[in-house]
Amino acid sequence: LFAGSPALGENWVKASAALEAHGEKAPRILPDARGNLLAPGEKADSFWRLTTFLEGSSPPPGDLAAARGAGRALGAAHWALNTPRPLELLALPPGDFTNQKLPTPEDFADFPTRYARHPALHLLKDDWERGAEAARRLPASPQYRRVFFARDLVIHGDPKKDNFLGNGREYSLIDWDTVSYGDPLIDLGEICRSMAARRERPFFAGESASALAAGYRERGLALGSASFRLLPAVIRGLSLNLARRYLSDALLESYFIWDKEAYPSLFAQNRARAEALMDLAEELWEREMELLDL
Repeated sequence: LFAGSPALGENWVKASAALEAHGEKAPRILPDARGNLLAPGEKADSFWRLTTFLEGSSPPPGDLAAARGAGRALGAAHWALNTPRPLELLALPPGDFTNQKLPTPEDFADFPTRYARHPALHLLKDDWERGAEAARRLPASPQYRRVFFARDLVIHGDPKKDNFLGNGREYSLIDWDTVSYGDPLIDLGEICRSMAARRERPFFAGESASALAAGYRERGLALGSASFRLLPAVIRGLSLNLARRYLSDALLESYFIWDKEAYPSLFAQNRARAEALMDLAEELWEREMELLDL
């Protein structure tokens, strides 16, 4: 289910055409019988979309060759969408369609105000205070802030592990609903967060992130070493922003997939996800110099 903005379909058409023109595999979005790229769903203000099929599976955890292949796929996509110039896209509708936001301490500290009457608010006090403190430790440099606010190049917007399909060595990107303008480091940071994070300590597999970055360098845009040195802190910022969203979802009890076998409620599931992401962010901060060497 998706919001019904024409941009979500029309931008996909442009992106898949640009990728195919550069020899990259890409699923196409297909119109329904009435010619709509987004068809109305059963619920109010909900829409469905139909796409062509790409064969393959997501990169296996810890497989460095697969990580390098996913990095190459992301780099090739960035190159295709921005060469010889960035693709012209429609603006996405308002909303949390991507993880492209720099979290601030206020985003967490404001929970008591935004959810003042919520009966479970007190259960998250340690979490929002922890998130606010972690957000204070994010870099304040203009170069770092620009990564989250730049809107000059075309990026995928949601390059999580499940959006890569391939054979273990070569991959393609699917789900182009969120293609938009941003900094390529947002996409690279998001794929590292998705593919290099794990449940046990150490929470971040630096060797997987290094393989992803190496693959990106093979086929991607020439970002330069100064940009790559921002990557650990970018992953940290993305992790905290997603933690903020999960804490909100815990109070709203909203998430489109509830693992009922593992969690007694959506509140418990979202809280656990948020806390895991804050664990990851804290470890990234502690290991930042080590990760910079990678």
